[in-house]
Amino acid sequence: METKRREADRRRRRSQFLLKQSFAELMREKGFTAMTIQDITDRADVHRGTFYAHFPDKFALLEQSIRDKFHQLLEGELQPDAGWNPGHLRVLVRTVLEHVRSLYGRCSPIDTVNPLFEKSIRDELTQLLQHWLERLQAHQADWSIRVDTMALMTSWSIFGAAVQWSKANEDISVDEMTDRVVAVLTEGANDRNMKC
Repeated sequence: METKRREADRRRRRSQFLLKQSFAELMREKGFTAMTIQDITDRADVHRGTFYAHFPDKFALLEQSIRDKFHQLLEGELQPDAGWNPGHLRVLVRTVLEHVRSLYGRCSPIDTVNPLFEKSIRDELTQLLQHWLERLQAHQADWSIRVDTMALMTSWSIFGAAVQWSKANEDISVDEMTDRVVAVLTEGANDRNMKC
């Protein structure tokens, strides 16, 4: 029984890998809008039914691909035990800034990819930040603001700053922008930072 389950899991992982690989190749060759599920399954050499066993549509595959890419970026930059501290926040913010800047301009603004990209990255950021804040809260006194609210607001702050920075005409380096975002997240609007 256990052997059959492991074999099924292995086949499932292999099918998903082939679908994701085919999808990535077709994105480079045709773009999201032009590719079809039939293109993806033909390239992966699997049946359409296999595709639908893993993903309801190509948008779900796109979303999973975006999330996977973001996870890979973070895993390459952050230690597994990373948490809420200025050093780890700096790495996280810089990674998001660079990722958004590198990908944001690739898709046409009317394409459906940009909103899905934005939602996927914000959701992943929120989950990661919530995990960090829950661990931090366990070692702190009671907080007046819920952890999920803080994670959501922080993820929007980081991602919003990344989108603005990637579109800006100003020439602000990634290091300077990282410093600005981290200062806001760690210091907020204290008296020292307020200028009249």
